[in-house]
Amino acid sequence: MKDLKRFCILSLILLLISAAVIVLAGRTYEVNFFYNPDSSYSLNLENETGEVEILEEIEKGNRLTVKVGAKKPGRVFLLYENGEYQREALLYVHPSLLITDNSYFGRSRWSEILPVLQTAMLLYAIHLIYGLYRNSVNDNLYQYKNITYLGIIIFLSFFAVDTFLSVFYYQGLFGTVSNMISSISSFSIILFPIALITFVLVTISNISLIRREGRSFRNMLGLFLGVFTCIMTLLPDFVYRVLMRTQKVDIYNLNSIGPYLYNFIEALVYLTISYLECILAGTIIIAIKAVKRKIKPNKDYMIILGCQIQKDGSLTPLLKGRVDRALEFRNEQLQTTGKDLVFIPSGGKGDNETISEAQAMKNYLLNQGIKEENILLEGRSANTDENIKFSNQMIRQKDASIAFCTTNYHVLRAGLIATEQGLKLEGIGSKTKTYFWINAFIREFIGTLYYERKKHIAYFVLTAFFILLMILITYAANNM
Repeated sequence: MKDLKRFCILSLILLLISAAVIVLAGRTYEVNFFYNPDSSYSLNLENETGEVEILEEIEKGNRLTVKVGAKKPGRVFLLYENGEYQREALLYVHPSLLITDNSYFGRSRWSEILPVLQTAMLLYAIHLIYGLYRNSVNDNLYQYKNITYLGIIIFLSFFAVDTFLSVFYYQGLFGTVSNMISSISSFSIILFPIALITFVLVTISNISLIRREGRSFRNMLGLFLGVFTCIMTLLPDFVYRVLMRTQKVDIYNLNSIGPYLYNFIEALVYLTISYLECILAGTIIIAIKAVKRKIKPNKDYMIILGCQIQKDGSLTPLLKGRVDRALEFRNEQLQTTGKDLVFIPSGGKGDNETISEAQAMKNYLLNQGIKEENILLEGRSANTDENIKFSNQMIRQKDASIAFCTTNYHVLRAGLIATEQGLKLEGIGSKTKTYFWINAFIREFIGTLYYERKKHIAYFVLTAFFILLMILITYAANNM
């Protein structure tokens, strides 16, 4: 909250300073025309409602620069003729005697300071959010807000780059508004191939997952998201075609509300897609980070999360991979520090299982030479939430260093559940098939949206309001 207040105060101060600089410097303006030294030229002022005076005419190469000064607020036309070349420059003189070119919110002297300021503030916002992200990750990687922070950083980084590039073709506040609206659309268009590839991969992975795990709402989340993304990407074109055919809305008349209504709908749709894709990217990065993170070899307990076993009570390849990974870590810790740990195989007995998952894992651990006193059996749990909850209840040692082992795609999910229970656990993962990964990303992405829904709604509403404000500025500029 302190950083947000500082950011708002600093933005306001810089905006006021920039406005003062632009107003003071903008009482004069330079208009450039193509100039042919072999032909004579003429300049005429038509002071429609306002008034300016020509202060200086500078001939340089094939360019003629005409410097004018403001005298009276209103509209002024500067007519230039040089041989066959003719041009009419429209100038607006504001009540403060600021001169803008082509539009009431057009370019003025030193107005390039605005996109520079915007870029600086975006970079500062990214810096603040990255600081929050870094502190949060160092405290506990397994938090939904880490995904939110990372997604917003990706989202703002694109706009920072786009805003910086706009400095080189800046066309005033009107141009800035138009550029911001178009950049949202272009960002989504750039990400469309990613959305399409994601849709294809998710569809393939979901088919594989459904064939192996059965049809369920959870196993089809990725398919639903892929369809939603593609539909939303094509929605603006559909809306455009509908508005073209209706006679109630004229989307070509800049003096009517039609084109601005379409621009607002288009910007909102692309904003939604872009934002969701950035959060999904953040989910993928955090999930990979969770798997790649090396945990300290100082653990007192290792919880092994269960999953379905074979009909004969032996371990499935998926569960065997988890136990083998836990054994691998234990051996590495013994070799590095000489410290042994206690295994907590966790998992109850399913309807079609002869023994509990925990017992099956214990039998395997005993066959691998682990002493029975180094095994605590947790055989009541039916899901990941209970795996962690019941296993933690069995640990009597205060300040014990605890880790958990599961399949790599499940590490982030298990860590997030542990955090929800008020626990800070470190996790390791065993390798698994690729089709599990994609659906896991989707699941945690949806989980992030749900658990951080208030923040996401606030960010989206704030951005949508800002877009609406920008579109209103473009409407005002075209109707003044």
